[in-house]
Amino acid sequence: MPQVQLNGTSLYYETHGSGVPIVFIHDHLSSHHVFGPQVEYFSKRVRVIVFDLRGYGRSGRMDIEVNRIIDTQCEDLKELLEKLGVPKAILVASSSGGILAQKFTAIYPGFVHALVLVDSDVKAIPAVKNKKIKSMVEALAWVTHYLPAEFFIRSLRVSYNKWLIAYHILRRELQHKRPTELIKQHIALSQIDILTCTKQIRVPVLCVTGAQNERRLRQVQQEMVNFPHAQKVVLQDAMYPTHLCQPHIFNRLVLDFIIDLHILHQKQCAEIS
Repeated sequence: MPQVQLNGTSLYYETHGSGVPIVFIHDHLSSHHVFGPQVEYFSKRVRVIVFDLRGYGRSGRMDIEVNRIIDTQCEDLKELLEKLGVPKAILVASSSGGILAQKFTAIYPGFVHALVLVDSDVKAIPAVKNKKIKSMVEALAWVTHYLPAEFFIRSLRVSYNKWLIAYHILRRELQHKRPTELIKQHIALSQIDILTCTKQIRVPVLCVTGAQNERRLRQVQQEMVNFPHAQKVVLQDAMYPTHLCQPHIFNRLVLDFIIDLHILHQKQCAEIS
């Protein structure tokens, strides 16, 4: 599969299908595999681009300063799109990947048709006023990232017993995590002033989350304040990640959103209907 050298690193990516480009951006706990059901569905209708962020999956190491990680990953995506000859794309981002997608849109607005934010985080790390407590919480979270995947698989199976597609994909991601890179990404995400980015975004936005996750629902409510004109959809019988718990409903929802943007060719719309 393709691996390209750009911006001082090696970036793994895949392209499938043809037509309007959709770029899927994974969160800080996974890789491009988390969009498996979306690749299968959308590649029959549009051009799908999935990739591993720097520091994840098959891409190169995150050997940069923490305060440069998000900006550098945005630069990586810009260079990837240029190499692939993609002047403009729809970005679909999961969880903390939504922070990166919003930052990218704010920096490079000309590259983005629209945003789809799935279970999007407003902040990767909850605010804790007491610095000592915050340090303890962070240290504990970091230690858990280094524990073997077997420590979490049973609880994962219990949590996702109704959503086996989500379970199998998340289990694979758990078994292939890169803990040190994950922690660096986590810290970098916590330093982003996302509100400054959202104020600069002028493209259509769709926010999607599942009804069975109260924290994500609160995040979406907060995000809707930042995006007063955005569409909001809450899918029933779904929790994080919504696009894996209800892939068929989610895929059709996103496709309808794209059709409403009027950027699909008339022939493509006819084939879809």
